Amino acid sequence: MVTFYKPVKKTVEKKAVKVTCTDLDLQGRGVARGDKFVYFVDGLMPGDTANVLTDLVKGKIAQATITKIITPSKDRLKPDCELSGTCGGCPLSHIPVKMLLDSKIEGIKRLFSKTLNQEFSAPSFAHTSDATAYRRACRFAIRGDHGKLYLGFRQEKSHNLVKVTKCVTLTDRINAAIEPLNKVINKLDGKANLGHIELIDSDGLLGILFRITKTLSEKDTALLETVATKLNAVISVVEPYKDPLAITKIETTRERIISGSLDSLYINSLGVHIKCKPSSFVQVNAKVNEKMLNTVLGMLALNSDSKVLDLFCGIGNFTMPIAKTGASVVGVDIVSKMIEDARNNAKEQGLLNAKFEVADLAELFENQSWAKAPYDAVVMDPGRQGAKRATLFLIKKKVKKIVLISCNPLAASRDTLELINAGYKIEQWGVCDMFPRTAHVEMILEFVLQDKKTS
Repeated sequence: MVTFYKPVKKTVEKKAVKVTCTDLDLQGRGVARGDKFVYFVDGLMPGDTANVLTDLVKGKIAQATITKIITPSKDRLKPDCELSGTCGGCPLSHIPVKMLLDSKIEGIKRLFSKTLNQEFSAPSFAHTSDATAYRRACRFAIRGDHGKLYLGFRQEKSHNLVKVTKCVTLTDRINAAIEPLNKVINKLDGKANLGHIELIDSDGLLGILFRITKTLSEKDTALLETVATKLNAVISVVEPYKDPLAITKIETTRERIISGSLDSLYINSLGVHIKCKPSSFVQVNAKVNEKMLNTVLGMLALNSDSKVLDLFCGIGNFTMPIAKTGASVVGVDIVSKMIEDARNNAKEQGLLNAKFEVADLAELFENQSWAKAPYDAVVMDPGRQGAKRATLFLIKKKVKKIVLISCNPLAASRDTLELINAGYKIEQWGVCDMFPRTAHVEMILEFVLQDKKTS
């Protein structure tokens, strides 16, 4: 989440104040203006009148908590989930989807206008999906209660676990797997060794990953094989491992397939068949991901002579569709296992024009051979920390076109400032509402290097 200030503790009068919410900030918090402060309040939305209690103060900014909603907004949605108010998975489900998306866009515009010191234009596109049953990947934590284990999500702003039997944001196939998984984990001899469970509802079968701290026994393996058959799933475990051929017997971890074939676990990215593992990172919202891919390819305007660099490529979500156009593309990521999987996928798909390299893009990488090669365009999809070093590298190379995908508008605004100062222009930008009902938002920005004669 983006935070614009760091609140500091200050002695405040512990007395509820009546406020009326007028706006939402980029984090989905209600904004209300009182006589003394501008209040930022979780759970408040435009149109609400409520009593709030001030928690933290910095200058004229106050963070507050609702004590009572006096008059709810006419737009406030009724809970559609029995876990509303406790589960932290979709804390903004009370806000209509369009209102929430509009607030994200306005928040981005304010942030970028302030960072760039100029008015930031309206987006060219806003990609959305249904707000329910959209999530095809998730991770469940495991907790014991009176000797019985269950799957759950973290409670909002807490380490406590909320038991989940069904989630309105998850796909039907993942929801159908929750109860069988609850039953099987309680039968395991090694249930005390369980970490968490991850699921991927792929375009093939369901993928399920168990993270454990000790090697799985033969008995427990048989139990997981049984539930895999019942759910028609591919199941793997990540467990401690010592390579018998290694000179030093250092314990690492490995992912081992318990049941099913990885040939049955795959994601289709604009027609490219990308095999994955139960542990693989995939974009959770399939419909928005497809729209995002089409948008990025449209920005790149590729042909068979194009040379493209895909930074932070993962298993090749962008790289593979780029290669399918006939363009030459190099994908780079720090995770060697993902790069290995990407290479295998490219080979199987006959995409010989797609190459993959391992590199830490936050450390020294500029002298590697792939980094010295010329490129017509670059796609980069960094993590929440942004892509400062990669951005400076691309500026130095004077790459003509850069497409930045970002899940953190604050980091994206900093990288954008570097590019603008170096002579790049934002050709267009937009948002992808990858996680409806939350404050998360993805951005896509297209940058074009300006000719000094015309800039």
